[in-house]
Amino acid sequence: MAEAKQLFNQSFVVFDTKKQKRKKSRVRLSTPASFILNSNKQRPYTCNLIDLGTGGLTIQSPTTLYNGDKVQVNFKLGHDDLNITGVVARGSGKDFVIRYEELPEIENNLIQEYIHKVFFKDTNAKK
Repeated sequence: MAEAKQLFNQSFVVFDTKKQKRKKSRVRLSTPASFILNSNKQRPYTCNLIDLGTGGLTIQSPTTLYNGDKVQVNFKLGHDDLNITGVVARGSGKDFVIRYEELPEIENNLIQEYIHKVFFKDTNAKK
């Protein structure tokens, strides 16, 4: 697994790019969120968003999810509210990896800009 380096504070972890196997950037965070199962659209479940990238996200939830479950995850990223639809790719304990079904360009750009701001936050402040 990629070696983690903490550059900013404990809520963000940046992975060493030399040891990173993923092709898409991601950032660890701790943000309250909720999700709706497509099988039960009437009931939102609370969760915590712990990993976000342009290829998918990871949530922590006390609710059991299964591979193939379609979910709509709702969370606030900066000043923007995002509603992203995806499929549970895998679960481990209370952590569930969700791959986006189709990430619209607007949401993709918002996530990419957010990740970029996190990665380069301190270097821009020093200039």
